Amino acid sequence: MKEKFDELNRYVCRNGELLQATCFLVNPILEEEKSYLKDVLYQSGKDLKASTFLTFSGHYRQAMQVLRCSFENLISGIYFHSDLCELQEKGATKEEFARLERRFNDWKKTGRVNIRASIEALRRIGFLDRNEQQDWEDLYNNLSRFVHTPEEYICRVRHEDVPIMWCIASTYFSEDALRTWSNSFQKVFLAILKTVVEYHPFVLETESGKLAIRNLRHLPKKYGTENQTEWDEILLRFLKI
Repeated sequence: MKEKFDELNRYVCRNGELLQATCFLVNPILEEEKSYLKDVLYQSGKDLKASTFLTFSGHYRQAMQVLRCSFENLISGIYFHSDLCELQEKGATKEEFARLERRFNDWKKTGRVNIRASIEALRRIGFLDRNEQQDWEDLYNNLSRFVHTPEEYICRVRHEDVPIMWCIASTYFSEDALRTWSNSFQKVFLAILKTVVEYHPFVLETESGKLAIRNLRHLPKKYGTENQTEWDEILLRFLKI
């Protein structure tokens, strides 16, 4: 039993460290004037925190829903920021920048965007390769299962003279649900990490960035991960450690 609790406790500590790393990685970007990602990354990190609290209080389905919000915002932010980078590289006119700014502000107001089309666009511009595109589509589809279906685990509780009743106010513990959430949480974090490294690599030279990378470097050995392949790829190919 002790071994089982130690194993489950690693989910708490490991993903808590990923949440902390997100804070360290995003904070330097908040000072950037020309970035469509700063607000998006901040919100994605806040959503990771909310998802964590929901999970640890037994609200697994809702935790996955918030993870999807984090992932959706990130994808949309990358889409708009890549357009900004393209305009900067070609020396676009003020009018072109203004049109993009209006599109970005309209998205922030309405939230209307085709996520699957955006993922495809990120592959076309070279941000994702075909394998990564498939991984992101699979992750989005998996997270969407918890939004567009009414299925939910149901808890039975005892209450006074009623021997067993269905109670929407109750929560429950599910090892399988915890593992499913943890796996998705790590994948969303890796998407955030990739975004920071690709578009704001200067972060890795800041004090908070160095602290985040130092902690991440030892994370697989410290806790283990379900996504060892992704960790190796990100940490070795992008971070050069």
